Amino acid sequence: MIPSALPAIEPLDWYPKKFTPGDMDATGGERLLGRTELSPLEVLVRETAQNSWDARLDGTRPTYGVSLRRADFRFREDLARLLPEKHRATPVGPLAYDCPYVLEVFDRGTCGLDGPVTLKPVQGDLPRNFQDLILKVGVPRDDGKGGGTYGFGKTASYAFSSRGTVLYWTRCRNEQGRLEHRFIVSAFRDSYQESSVQYTGRHWWGRREGDNILPVIGPEAEALGYRLFQRGFGAGETGTSMLIIEPTLTPESLGSTPADELPLTYKAEDVLGEFAARARSAIRRHLWPKLIPIPGAVESPMDISLEAGDATVPLVDEKPGSIELWGAGLNAIRSVRQRSTTSVTTPQGLPVNVLAVTRLQQTIGHLAIVRRVLAIESPPNHDDLDPRENATVTRIALMRGQAELVVATVDWVAQSPLEGMDWLAVYKSTDDWDAVYARTEPPAHDAWVSSSGGEPALVVKATKQRVSKAIRNEMYPEPVVVQPEDRPVRTGALSRRFGYLVPSPAVSPPSTPGPSGGGTGRQRGHAKNRHRLEISAPRLVETREDGRQRQSVIFSVAGESASIVTLSVSVIGDEGAHEALDAGELDLEWRDAVAVSAGRAVVKGGQRASVEFTGAPRRALRIDMSAEEHNGDH
Repeated sequence: MIPSALPAIEPLDWYPKKFTPGDMDATGGERLLGRTELSPLEVLVRETAQNSWDARLDGTRPTYGVSLRRADFRFREDLARLLPEKHRATPVGPLAYDCPYVLEVFDRGTCGLDGPVTLKPVQGDLPRNFQDLILKVGVPRDDGKGGGTYGFGKTASYAFSSRGTVLYWTRCRNEQGRLEHRFIVSAFRDSYQESSVQYTGRHWWGRREGDNILPVIGPEAEALGYRLFQRGFGAGETGTSMLIIEPTLTPESLGSTPADELPLTYKAEDVLGEFAARARSAIRRHLWPKLIPIPGAVESPMDISLEAGDATVPLVDEKPGSIELWGAGLNAIRSVRQRSTTSVTTPQGLPVNVLAVTRLQQTIGHLAIVRRVLAIESPPNHDDLDPRENATVTRIALMRGQAELVVATVDWVAQSPLEGMDWLAVYKSTDDWDAVYARTEPPAHDAWVSSSGGEPALVVKATKQRVSKAIRNEMYPEPVVVQPEDRPVRTGALSRRFGYLVPSPAVSPPSTPGPSGGGTGRQRGHAKNRHRLEISAPRLVETREDGRQRQSVIFSVAGESASIVTLSVSVIGDEGAHEALDAGELDLEWRDAVAVSAGRAVVKGGQRASVEFTGAPRRALRIDMSAEEHNGDH
C-alpha cells in the first residue's frame, strides 16, 4: 500500500567504520573471496537470485526481478538530500547529471531481512538475515541447502556500482512477529585516513544510536522505499529490494566480447538494449532450472522478471529451443526421485535416460542424458543455451539437489557428437550429498573443484569419472567388430547410441525350412545366407513447406551376392512406443538399388546404395532396415 502523502526527505545519519584490531579493508573482502571467470553481471544475477531462493517462504513461489532504469532529476535530488555530502570521504555526494541509471534487484515471497538490526547474539535457528547481509561479510550455509552466501554475492552488488553504494528496503516480520519496513544504505569503498583516524571504507546511512547504526524503521522507511524504489509490496507481502547506484555498464562489466563492445559514447537505447541482452543471457544460463515447471505443475518454481527502461524482456522464446531440452533432463531426474512411473521425453518425443551415479555402493547423484536428432528440431534463430551455438555453454550441467541452481556447465567428454546427432546431460547430486559438493565450491559457487582436498575432492573426481564413462557408453560405444560371415553381428551398441532413432543393423535369419519342414531352423549349412547390413546415420535432405522432412540413409550389404533390403519407418510415441508408417506414404526413392515392392529393393553385394524418404512433420522417427538373401523370386 502506497502512503497517501510522501513526507519531505530528512538526511540520514552517516556512519563510517573505523579500523579496530582485526578489521579488514572494505575492498579486501573481494580479494579474499577470490576471482571468477564469470562477468560481474553474471555474478550479480547468480548470487542475488540464489540468496532470494534460499530466503523463500515455505509453500510460496518466490518472485525475483531485475530492472534497469534511468535516474530522473527528481530521484537524483531526493538521493542527494538523503545522503548529503558532509565529508570528502563520502562515496556518494550530490548526484548530479553524472548518474544516468539505477539498477533495482528485488524478491518477494521471501522472509526479507529479518532478525536483529544490531550485532547482538542470536540463539539457535532464529533469523539473522539483516545481520548477515548488512553488517557482515561471508556468512555461508554449510548444510548444502542454500545456493549462495552473503559473501561473494554481496560484494558483487557493491562492485557493480561505480560508487560502491546500495540502498536496501525490506519488509519482514520483526522479533514480535509484526510486519515491519526497514530502510538502510550501505557502501564499500577504499580505506582512508581523516583527522589521524583510519577508516575501513565501509559506510552506512541510517539512524545512529550510540556506537550502532540502525535502519530507518516503520512508516518513515516505507515512505522512503516508495519514493526511491519502483517495486512496492502487496498486502502482507515480505521481501527485499536493493537499488544499485550508478551501475557499471561497461562491456567488461556486462560480459560483452570485444567484437560486440559498445562505442565509448553510449546512447540510452544502446545501453538499455545491451544490458537487456546480457542480463537475459545471464538469467537463462544460470537460472534456467527456476524457469522449468516440475512434472505435473503449470508454473515454474520461481517467478523471474527482467526489465530495461519501460520494456519487459521475455526470458523464454516462442520457440523455446534448448531450454526445453535442458528442462527435459532436469524433469527426468525430478520424476525418478518422485518415483513417478511416467517417462519424460524431449519436445521431439525422444525418451530421456536417467542413470544413478554411485560411489562405494551409495547413490551420490543422478545423470540424465538427453539425445538430440538435429533433423527433427526446429531451433530458434539464436539459442544462447545451445552448446552448438554458444561456446561458453558446454554439454553437461552440474547442480546440487536442493538448490537446483546451475553450478557450471562442463566438458567432461572431449568428443564431438556423431554426425546428425547431439546430446545434453544434467547431473544433479542427491540431497544428502549436497553439503559434500558445496564444500568443493569456490566463493563464487561456479565450479566443483577436484583439487580442493579431502573426501569432498574424491567425490568430485569419482563424479567426473562415472559421468563421463556413462555418457561415452551411451553415446560413443565401442565400434562393432566385424565378424566372420558365418556369425551374426550384434548391434545393441549401435541401437543404444541412437536411442530409438537410427536404423539398427539387423541380421535376418534365412527363410529356409527347419528339420521338420517348417519354421526357420538354424542349420549351419545355411549360415552363409545371413547378410550383414552396414548403415549410416540419417541425413536431412530438405524440410518441406508442410513441415515434413526428407531424409537420406546410406547403406551397404556385405558379401558378393544380391540381397533384398527392407526399410520400415515408425513414429515414436509416448514411453518409446512406435507406430509404423505405410511405406506408400514415404515417397521412397532408392539409388543404386532396384525397388521391387513397397519398402523393399534389391541391392548388389558389397555395393554402396541409399534410400530417401519423407517422414511425418516434427515427430521423432524410428528407422529399421534388414537384409535377406535374394533368390530371384522377388
